[in-house]
Order: sequence, then structure tokens, then C-alpha cells
Amino acid sequence: MQTRHTGGWLESNRIRGIRLREDALPGPLFERLVRAVRSTGSERLKGTYTTTFWFPREAKPTNLAEESIVRLLQLVEPGSECIGIEWWLGRLRYGKKLGFHFDKDLTVRKETRQYIHPLLSSALYLNAFPSSPMIILDQVPGPDGESRVPEEPQHSEAIEPFPNRYVVFPGNLRHGVVPTADAAARAGNDAGGEAPAELRLSLLVNFWQRRPSPPVCLDYDGTIYPSLRLQTNDAVSTARE
Repeated sequence: MQTRHTGGWLESNRIRGIRLREDALPGPLFERLVRAVRSTGSERLKGTYTTTFWFPREAKPTNLAEESIVRLLQLVEPGSECIGIEWWLGRLRYGKKLGFHFDKDLTVRKETRQYIHPLLSSALYLNAFPSSPMIILDQVPGPDGESRVPEEPQHSEAIEPFPNRYVVFPGNLRHGVVPTADAAARAGNDAGGEAPAELRLSLLVNFWQRRPSPPVCLDYDGTIYPSLRLQTNDAVSTARE
């Protein structure tokens, strides 16, 4: 990514609003978050990108994802428009893609075909996975809800997953995960050999001016992903960081 430095952030010179930061979370908090996400195993793996949760901006965190979001909020400073955060776990098998898309209120899109997008989208990477970068394009939804502007992307940025790397970008930009040709071939057994079993792990965090419509964006109660729940020693450790 061609960048310039601004207040601890690397900013894209190609696409306005893309910011990247290394070592986003304090080390102990990051390590606990990674352990907790790994402990989810295959729970809801097929629906991981549509199992999302709502965290009101002024609420007290109840899990390690929300504890991490409190720290990320301090870095991002999304402005007074932001009333809350939608978060979910990104877990993708080696060599698999996540098709290009716009982040949006899924229910509104399904019912009206219109896009309502977050103020900001972001991803905190939990492990190194250079074979599957996120590609961010300079395309936004057209006013008709179907077209893209520009029709063909003019610029793109590739973000390689690296532990504790955090990328933030405007919530209306088109993006996806595109594996390298070698990784895709290994995943499809075209090149021989077995693909690595490790998952590409991330915490996805969208900053919203309104809560996305039901039935997505659940309130976290520990029923799903119980390994993320804050324990007493987590609260004590975080207070000391």
C-alpha cells in the first residue's frame, strides 16, 4: 500500500479514507482475544460472516471482542454520528475467497434493494495469512442500488493479514478477500498436497449511525461464542493494561 504517515496511521495515497495501523491493541489483550477466537473452533463457521452482534457505543463490554472494540474506538475516533458498533468474527479456510461486496444493512437491502452502509468498516487481523489479502476497491454503490461508481475500479489496495494489524476504510467501499493463485489451487487440490488447516482469523468491526435492522446484529449474551465471554481475571488484566 502506497502510504503517508499521519498520527500513527498509514494512509492510502490511492484511495481516500483507507487507514492502517500496526500493533493496534495492547499485547496482553490481543493475545487473550486470539486465544478466545481460536477456542470457538468450528462453531457457526459456515455462517460466521452473517452472525453479527451489536455493541452500543457507551455500553460496558461483556466479551473480549467488545473489550477490544473499546480500545479501537479510541484509535478510530468515528465522530458523534456513531452510536454503536456491529462486530463479527472472520474465519476463512485457506485458499477460499470472500466475494467482493459492500457492507450494508442486510435486511434493508433484501427488502428494498437499497444500500444503507456503515460510517466506517474495519478489520483487525489475528494471524498472519499473506496468501489471502483483503482487496479494497475505489467503487461505491450507485444511486439506483444496483450499479457501481465507477463502473470499473480505477484503483485498489491490498491489505495482507498480519497479527494485530488494523485497517479502517469508508463504509461504502467495495471489498473482498482474494487468495493467491497458488493458495486457491492448493485448496482445490489442483497443485497436489494438502491445504493448511489453519483458518484466516479476523475481528470485523463496523461503526454505525443506526443499528442494522433485525434479525441480524444480535445482542451478545454468551450463548453464541461462549469462549469470548469476559471472565473476572480478564477485567482485572484489562484494567492494568
